[in-house]
Amino acid sequence: MQRNEKLLANNFFMGLDDINISPFLVEKLYKNSLIETTVSGNVIGNEDIAKDESLVKSKQIVIAPQNYLGNIKFLGKNAKNIVVLVDEKMHAFLGDDELSFLINIFNACAINMQDVALVNVCSNAEVEYENLNAQFAPVIVLFFGTEPQLVGYPVQIPAYKIQKYNGQQYLCAPSLQKIAADKEEKKKLWLCLKEIFGV
Repeated sequence: MQRNEKLLANNFFMGLDDINISPFLVEKLYKNSLIETTVSGNVIGNEDIAKDESLVKSKQIVIAPQNYLGNIKFLGKNAKNIVVLVDEKMHAFLGDDELSFLINIFNACAINMQDVALVNVCSNAEVEYENLNAQFAPVIVLFFGTEPQLVGYPVQIPAYKIQKYNGQQYLCAPSLQKIAADKEEKKKLWLCLKEIFGV
């Protein structure tokens, strides 16, 4: 019996140096830490930025702060560069009812969770204007229940007024919980989303 136990111990346990991780698994494990900056489909590095300052001046790229590693936690895939910022103290991102309501809103706008990056500002210390731009390169930024100034946005955005700045569209609205409970708030939000998403 002891001999079998020794064989099992020798065959089933390996050291940390013996673990091989496929590139696919590395990408999945470190998707929020590994950053690839692209311009028109071409990967660029710091030396390219140094050579061509026009990329920065024309706002084709946003340079992250020097020590920034892209650590903002988010839900979704950000396929269409749409960032949704919420301030939820009780959940990692949103409660079940609020998330269901948000998904219904997205369905009405012909987008889904794969198209967006849902960020909870309450649970992300690194949520700041420059970091959000560097990690997500947003085209549309939606604020639900949070103020843009709290995360360093340089523009003030009145509720339900679409603002354009730096090639991006912004919309600020009350919390999803408040909107879901009020028919008038839903109407105001829908009018803005129709304009932003062209539905």
